[in-house]
Amino acid sequence: MDRTTDLSAALGFVIGRIEAEAMRSGKPLTEEQRFLLNNLPSESGVPEFSTGDPEFPLHFVPRDTVYEPLCALAKTAHRSDLALDPRSHEWEFAFNVSKFNGHPMRWLLQWAGVKQRRPWWDRWLLVAASLLFIMATIPLMLLVIDKGRVLWRWAVIAVVYAGLVLFMRFASRRIEERQLKQNIERCRSASR
Repeated sequence: MDRTTDLSAALGFVIGRIEAEAMRSGKPLTEEQRFLLNNLPSESGVPEFSTGDPEFPLHFVPRDTVYEPLCALAKTAHRSDLALDPRSHEWEFAFNVSKFNGHPMRWLLQWAGVKQRRPWWDRWLLVAASLLFIMATIPLMLLVIDKGRVLWRWAVIAVVYAGLVLFMRFASRRIEERQLKQNIERCRSASR
């Protein structure tokens, strides 16, 4: 699996399909839209505005008139491709590759309705992780009830708790990375 080759193939597919859908709709992409599509930012450049009222914290985000039509075109292209061939895996491949590489195209594909296929045991793993987190929190609550101020107990519990949280974070990232690699390989073998 070559990451750069996969990423360029996925980006080329998505950009090509969005441009084709724009042409089919009769409104070709503007230069600004084409530039944005080829150079997606890694974070939003649209400022948020707050009302300043702490009781009603409304946040206003102005509409992005360049990005939103690209999302709509991607959604239309994705739906029409699924209507033509429901077994097609190109969009899923593009989403998995962009997410695996941390490319901003994953957000556009998410807005387009492309989903990552998860294994059946994924939810059970989340339940097990939450139970493990709860089990690690119980000793902290017992120490507070005990009212004993033994410093070594607090230090041991804090180190174990921090270690468990870090382990869960790294383990979840490794599991997600492995799932993405498996999804990429599955999509690649299905499209051959």
